[in-house]
Order: sequence, then C-alpha cells, then structure tokens
Amino acid sequence: MINVETQFDFIDLADLARAELADLIDRQMKPLGLAAMDALAPGPGQTVLDVGCGAGETLVQLADRVGSTGRVIGVDIGRHALSVARLRTDHLPQVTLLHEDAAGLALPDASLDAIFSRFGTMFFTDSIAAFANMRRMLKPGGKIGFVCWRAMLENELDFFCVEAAGLSIAADGAPFCIEDPATIEAELGSAGFHGITIIPHDQQVSAGDVDDTLKVVTRVGAVGKALRDSPALLPEIEPKLRAALAMREVNGAVHLGTATWRVTATA
Repeated sequence: MINVETQFDFIDLADLARAELADLIDRQMKPLGLAAMDALAPGPGQTVLDVGCGAGETLVQLADRVGSTGRVIGVDIGRHALSVARLRTDHLPQVTLLHEDAAGLALPDASLDAIFSRFGTMFFTDSIAAFANMRRMLKPGGKIGFVCWRAMLENELDFFCVEAAGLSIAADGAPFCIEDPATIEAELGSAGFHGITIIPHDQQVSAGDVDDTLKVVTRVGAVGKALRDSPALLPEIEPKLRAALAMREVNGAVHLGTATWRVTATA
C-alpha cells in the first residue's frame, strides 16, 4: 500500500486539470519525459526521487527501470494529481507518494541514487536552495536529470494557441523561468552540482484529435492559465482555438512543436 502524506488541503484548478486530463496530458508529454529519463538512465535497485510526479505516469516508468529491488519516491504539491498517481501505482510496492513541496523535502542526506523531473523544476521560489537541497539528498556521484521548457516563443504548443486565441500573454515567468541554459548551469553549479549537460530537444507532440487538444490547451499551459484567471473569456476563445487546431489535424491527431532542455548533472 502506498503512503500518501497529506500536508496541504486546498483546491487548485491547475492541479484539478492535471488529474482530470491525466491521460491526455501524458499522451502529449510522454516522449519529452522519456528523453530526459533515458539521459538519466536509472537502473535496477536504485532509489529515485520524482519531483513533481503529478498523476504518476513517470512513477510507473521509473518503477519499471529500478525494478522490485529499487524504490521510487514521488513528490507533488497537487493532491488531485496525486490521487490519480495513487490509483496508477497502488500495485507497485516500491513506490511511495509524498504530498509536499519538493523544494523543502527533508529526506535523509545521501539517500538517493537519482532525481528525475518531467517539468517539475520550473516553479521553485528559490531554485538554488531547492537544487542544493536535492544535491544534499543525493549520494556522492548521484545524478539529477530533468526536462524543462525553453522560451515560450520557441514552443508552438503554447504560442500557436495563444495567437489563435487572440491573447496577449507575457512570455516570461513560470513555467519559462529557466529558459536560459546559462541560468540553469549557474543555478546547478551554485547548488554544488558538476558535470552539467544541457541539450536542446525539439519534438512534435500530440494529445489527440481537435477535441482532445482543445480540452488540454484550455485548461493547462499559457491559454489554460489565462482562462483560469478569466473564465468568462472561454466562449470567445474556444471557437477560435477549435478552428485553428482543426487546420493542424492530420489523420485524427493535432501535432504541435515543443522546445525543451534536457538537463543532467552529478552530485
């Protein structure tokens, strides 16, 4: 049975969207996460922390790699997403879920072989302190590996939908706050990591057909955030988005380009 420590009790619309649309979001994000996981290369018997594990797809993937003798610890601040993760991983005794802020996680020193994150490192208030805490939890020679977004204007997945919706959205701040590779390298270096590699990764992704893609982009990402802030805009925005996405549908799938950094570093 999985232990879920519940330290937060609030309803967050973004978290609710991650839970309710988990299958569609995973279909979209899976190839990007796997590219970073392949670079990290966790192995059998290792203990791995998954930062921002969300609805748990990456937990299952990591558990498959560490095997029954390993351990996977998933941490996320979203209780709704974690409820999905629990259902998905309840059959895996090597998986533990923690409902906490990963930045201040208090696992023992040198207790982890690896740390992984699929888009979970972009929301730290103090990135250097958060990365330093993660380095503390890693064994000497342990590795961190994550994927994060490059600039919004490089990511068609966001800017295509923003433009189609006729919105004006700032292209900075989370989740694009570590879009500069020099910033990533400086933060990891200041936190005590070495052997830092930052590799660009460009890939087309799809959540499915027009209807599926519309569900995702109106609840997560740049447009989703705008609509959470101003839900009254949806009746105006939705027809524009549907028409634009229909122009990109081929063989029942809408593909949009993504631009990410694949990052690894050693403790």
